[in-house]
Amino acid sequence: MRVTFGSSKQIFGDFACFIDPKFVVDLSTVEFAAKKAFKNWENGRRISKSLAVEILLYFAATRQIEIAKKLTAKEKAVVVVIDEDEFSKIDFKERDFVPEYDLREVMNLYEITEEELEIVGIKKLPLLVRERIALFSLLGE
Repeated sequence: MRVTFGSSKQIFGDFACFIDPKFVVDLSTVEFAAKKAFKNWENGRRISKSLAVEILLYFAATRQIEIAKKLTAKEKAVVVVIDEDEFSKIDFKERDFVPEYDLREVMNLYEITEEELEIVGIKKLPLLVRERIALFSLLGE
């Protein structure tokens, strides 16, 4: 499994999870969610029938597929590659990742309050997001 960033006209498939960069504060957070999803998948604690969807659910810290689907990419994507052979068949242009997240969207998704952000500061936003993912993984909520 690897995490990458780039663009493609084809954003689909069970061979990879495509996440809209407006929700990605850093790549380590995506990797953190993917590892949690994969570990629980391996242990038989699955929410969905697809590992790609499972990763998206963990990244979104929700059991609701409809909420998680809103995070899927349109043109640019942060990608968690599950099957390297299948992934190599699409026209994907890899680039260096530069955070382009939408702070309001991230705060809404993870229910981060203004007060929390004010206390920890914007530099700690990735930690707040990982906290939500860890709690979701631990509590299954």
